[in-house]
Amino acid sequence: MNDPARGSTKPERLRRRADYVAAAKGRRLTTPVFTLQGVERRADGTEQSGPRFGLTVSRKVGTATERNRVKRRLREVLRRMAGDPEGSPGRSRFDYVVVARRDVLSAPFDRLAVALADAVRSLHEPRRDRRRPPPHPPAATD
Repeated sequence: MNDPARGSTKPERLRRRADYVAAAKGRRLTTPVFTLQGVERRADGTEQSGPRFGLTVSRKVGTATERNRVKRRLREVLRRMAGDPEGSPGRSRFDYVVVARRDVLSAPFDRLAVALADAVRSLHEPRRDRRRPPPHPPAATD
């Protein structure tokens, strides 16, 4: 039953609405198949120090059957990331929420796994300044 190719370690889950709301107020990264939200957890005295993940699959994604399939696919990606010998790309004391889009259903599983791992890593990179660079000062004329 316990297939070594599948990660047997379950990642920690977000369970309370307040955790989802807090993650929604944090950093956000959008990909074609999902949006990843993440925020650093406040110290609350518990021993949970590893990353925690939550899934959100709205009715826009499809019927109940399709939404369940999306959740199963994403849970499996997270399970494999947690069981990876190199470790999960998630940081300790961080909460992440994956907001799924319909394209999760048609995305190849391997590409979905790579996209999620890259998104988690990218969420922690310094933000690029998206504003236009300041205009050059006028040339001094002598």
